Amino acid sequence: MAQIIGQIQQANFIPKKWQIINLAVLLIFIVFPFVAGTFQTNLMAKLLLFGTLGVALDLVWGFTGILSFAHGVFFTLGGYAMAYYLKLNLSADANNYGGTVPDFMVWNGLKELPWFIAPLQSFPVAIFAMVAIPAGFAYAIGWFIFRSKVSGVYITVITLAIASALTTFFVSQQAYTGGTNGITDVSKLMLFGIVVPPIGIYFIILTFAALVIAGSWWLTKSNFGLILRSIKENEQRISYLGYDVASFKIFIWTLSAAIAGISGGLFVPLNKFISPVYLGVAFGTQIVIWVAVGGRGTLFGSVIAAILLGQIQNSVDRITQDWQLIVGIILMVVVLFLPDGLMSLLPKKLFGNSSPNKLEKT
Repeated sequence: MAQIIGQIQQANFIPKKWQIINLAVLLIFIVFPFVAGTFQTNLMAKLLLFGTLGVALDLVWGFTGILSFAHGVFFTLGGYAMAYYLKLNLSADANNYGGTVPDFMVWNGLKELPWFIAPLQSFPVAIFAMVAIPAGFAYAIGWFIFRSKVSGVYITVITLAIASALTTFFVSQQAYTGGTNGITDVSKLMLFGIVVPPIGIYFIILTFAALVIAGSWWLTKSNFGLILRSIKENEQRISYLGYDVASFKIFIWTLSAAIAGISGGLFVPLNKFISPVYLGVAFGTQIVIWVAVGGRGTLFGSVIAAILLGQIQNSVDRITQDWQLIVGIILMVVVLFLPDGLMSLLPKKLFGNSSPNKLEKT
């Protein structure tokens, strides 16, 4: 861990031209809810969350070379933690049965809250669980995978198996998870006793997305980021230099899962539900598509792709239900003609040379 922290501390500053561009883009997003309608504001908030989820995957796939289909799992675990909190804090009047036990639990014969769910009535506990559960789960499977020196396509297969297994498990535990319907009809998010309006949730999500992108940029432009890229290119060589490759993989894998978990937690008060559908391989594949279309190793690309594809889906949905065909065509075009993603269309001189040019051993 000391080796990892030592590399993170050697981070470069963001070039001035990128600071100006980022501030301009941030200003556009700040103004957006005041000129767009409620529907578009909520949609943009959701797409920002999905883009941030793509950034989390980009850290492990684009920079470290670990293709994962399990980020939907981390997203959903964080979402369920927040959903339990909002469901358990639903007023007695709003609850279908006028009690503290959620309706889906009553339907399945539960008379009292399970001991492992009851603590989530507390907001601090729910916030902690939203981060700790997906991060802890990721650390556990990451330790097993990376300490066992599993690599390549085998990691991808394991993440596919995890997504499929947990989907089946959550659906089967209907009394505790709501089954295929998930957890719905949750209460509104309250902070300091005040109900957070939709525009407030939008700005919370925008702040989170901005912090994740800025933090990820800073992290990947440090020597730590150079080590991640070196692991991706030649894992054996970086190991010969004395670096504990498994520790670096476990760290970035766990951090990525924590980001995904928070994204899932913020998704619930925005959309008022969470369900096992986000655990599945289909949603995990969507995240991979956002990163691939936007451009691996670019961070910004996944956000652009999530927003672009989300808006395309919203527009095409009004005409036909075959929006996935349109997304498939876009993906095929990108793979064939833009293998480095949409971000490769931007001039390279725009990015400058802000990465460390050598790897220093500390």
